[in-house]
Amino acid sequence: MSLSIIPSFDISIEHSELLKKAIAYESASLSPNTLRSYKSMCRKFQAWCEANSQQFLPTSAETIALYLSSLGESVSFSTLDSTIAAIEAAHEKAGQTIKGDHALYRRVRKGIRRTHKENQAIKQALAMTVLDLKGVCCKLGDSLKDCRDKALLTLTFFGAFRRSEVVSLDMEYVEFNDKGVVVTLLQSKTSDTKQTVYIAHAKDKDICPVKALKNWIEKAEIKEGAVFVSLLKGGKLANRLSGHAVSEIIKQHFGSDYSGHSARRGLVTASAEKGASLHVIKKHSRHKSADMVLLYIDDARGFEDSAVTVLGV
Repeated sequence: MSLSIIPSFDISIEHSELLKKAIAYESASLSPNTLRSYKSMCRKFQAWCEANSQQFLPTSAETIALYLSSLGESVSFSTLDSTIAAIEAAHEKAGQTIKGDHALYRRVRKGIRRTHKENQAIKQALAMTVLDLKGVCCKLGDSLKDCRDKALLTLTFFGAFRRSEVVSLDMEYVEFNDKGVVVTLLQSKTSDTKQTVYIAHAKDKDICPVKALKNWIEKAEIKEGAVFVSLLKGGKLANRLSGHAVSEIIKQHFGSDYSGHSARRGLVTASAEKGASLHVIKKHSRHKSADMVLLYIDDARGFEDSAVTVLGV
């Protein structure tokens, strides 16, 4: 059995069905992206163990410490932390225990962070601006792909959607009314509960997300299922877009310095520049913590809040 659920009793037909459901629920505890990332990191760790005559599963705290040291300055802090989480998750899943003092590799992690402080300064993708968005949208035509891309870009920006959120949208959870469109998210990266996003009509018709979304849905004749799908040659609708596809579409239209996070970051930054309160921004962006929102606000108001500007000297 691949997962950590191992029954301590004889399996009846009824319990067998429950076990299948339990395994499915356990698999759903992590997002597909996290699972892929963990598997990739564990493969790299296993390859390193084999190349250095170390035991992979179960491994030891000393082996993890050595592996983290081999990564040293070559990875970001987030990758370092994710690597530890992936190794620990692999052991938990296999019902194994990491041998030795776990505090050892955590001290090594802390030492790497203190020694290679430059790795915390990871280059962020550019934040999309309203002018960026208008410039791209005005170049898009009436083809099916252009209509889809315009709807995707404007909705992702004004809804402050994560890639995973916008590609998960289904028609049954999109409701148009006189004021705009109401989008219901059943699940997001930071919440397992239903969240509602209200997106109003924009005065600028070139970048109106409501108009663009309605135009795409009508032109593609989407009645049910995924709102955003890939397109085959000839304009035939295919499968639901992936989060990676969203990043590629953004890079295609805005350039390689932008990413799938550029729209969300851009909306928060633009809102801060307009003086929107932390509470309003956090509520619309659905950030679980105010820390990241405050970081965007600091970026937006960096020079305005500079001591020189505040003192007026």
